[in-house]
Amino acid sequence: MPLRFFFQMRARRFLLLFLCLPPAACSWFSTELTVSLCLPEPPDHWLKAFPDLGYELLLSGMEAMPESSPWPADGKLSIPKEPNWPVLAVPVTRNGRLRLPPAGAVCPLNLSAEGQELALSWEGGPLAATLLALRREHVDVSALNTTRLEVEMRDRSGGDPWRLDLAHLAEKLASGEFRVTDIRSLPFRSLLLPVPAGTWFLESPFRLPQVTAEGEALPLVDVPFGAHRLFRGDGLADYVLYVGSEGEEIVGEP
Repeated sequence: MPLRFFFQMRARRFLLLFLCLPPAACSWFSTELTVSLCLPEPPDHWLKAFPDLGYELLLSGMEAMPESSPWPADGKLSIPKEPNWPVLAVPVTRNGRLRLPPAGAVCPLNLSAEGQELALSWEGGPLAATLLALRREHVDVSALNTTRLEVEMRDRSGGDPWRLDLAHLAEKLASGEFRVTDIRSLPFRSLLLPVPAGTWFLESPFRLPQVTAEGEALPLVDVPFGAHRLFRGDGLADYVLYVGSEGEEIVGEP
């Protein structure tokens, strides 16, 4: 499907949406929209492993560079009235030393009908991260059909959108040569890892914990190429895992 499908009429439609928001959400003369941020529930195994789990905001800042900031105490955020503005909520634990894959939202795509709440989701993290990366490279994303892009990314992800090749997707969107078939998975491998007995999970919020007995290897199915974190169920130990075409390397001493 050609690039123009994703860009037709988007800027005009999003402008109309902003103009139709009720006075409680914005003002005709304001350049910003104040919304309440709605976070998704973290996976249960994250809560067990990381009882101190908190969040940071990651937004497009000066010169479009990503900037992190503490989560607002009142849960509210002022967002520029620009179509396809990405917002990321980055889970933070271990006294700020560890960050997990973020939840995300795009405004106004994920804005409530009343224009007062922006709903972040784990499924929305990869899309928001891709838009943030494009903005960092000064790519105009305002006319992008994020409604259709969100659907296509979900349908082509195999249940875990962090498996998608987001760098390739961003490159194609930036080049003007994007087709829907450019939404594709990273290469992946299935693994058998020699780890101690116990409960283990990878960093993606879409990966469920797995239990191994003494003397058993840990089977991990369809792990994308790249760097990963493999956590013990209590969150007190973890490995760094590198997966590539020639095999895998596991680093650490849980």
